[in-house]
Amino acid sequence: MTGGFIELGGVKLHHHITGPEDAPAVLVLHGASTSYLEPYMALSTALESYRVIWLDRPGLGWSERPTGPWSPGREAELIEHFLTAIGVPRVTVLGHSWGAAIALRLLMDHPQRTGGGVLISPAARAWVGEAAGYNKMTGWPVIGPLISHVIAPVLGPSQLPKGVKSAFHPEPVPTGYIETARLDRLFAPSVWKANAADMARVNTHLAEQETRYGEITQPVIVLAGPKDTVVRTSRHAEPVAKTLPRGELRLLPKAGHNLHHAYSHDVMQAVADLVARKR
Repeated sequence: MTGGFIELGGVKLHHHITGPEDAPAVLVLHGASTSYLEPYMALSTALESYRVIWLDRPGLGWSERPTGPWSPGREAELIEHFLTAIGVPRVTVLGHSWGAAIALRLLMDHPQRTGGGVLISPAARAWVGEAAGYNKMTGWPVIGPLISHVIAPVLGPSQLPKGVKSAFHPEPVPTGYIETARLDRLFAPSVWKANAADMARVNTHLAEQETRYGEITQPVIVLAGPKDTVVRTSRHAEPVAKTLPRGELRLLPKAGHNLHHAYSHDVMQAVADLVARKR
């Protein structure tokens, strides 16, 4: 783990900042079940000419989450406060999967902070699919603590290769991916509980915000692959790109869900195009 912590409202957020201080700022938001190390592994070289803020989203990675009901709106608000605290007035926001849903929320609720967005394989509309039973049960009394403190830490690591293979299909999984991206962090009880809470209400969260995408006036580039088996491109990326007033869809015909690894150049190009439009 690299990076540092900043405390906001009694919780610590873990982040890592790279690149020239005077370069355009890019905020990277990882997806569910991971940390900033996942996109960092894929994009740190591609984005090396930018001032990149790699954030462990609240509750995930090594960041803490405030108590009380959690939602994309609350998460976007905390991230906006985080940007103020680190002295970054405006960013291009890049989000992958569930991180793209949070990026959309930032674009809607905090347009003064966001000059544009890059959405990678976005989970953006209800219906994503029914939440896995263990995510719902994690929030139950008695059985919930048993899952997060015993069952998930013991049985979860053996299930990682299967889930990772699905996320990369049809691309091969990079060598050492699970270890380098520190996917084992998911099985820390607090992280497991936070991720499960997000996923248990994922369809409700998306239903509450998907009708507002037409409010987003910043330019947004959506990158997606028709072969994505995790979040269907035809259900999410394609219609959302059409809904966004300044949305642009860039389909990568052979790409799956974790396309930012094999297609890092396309991600870099999307960021460069957005930065050029803002000037």
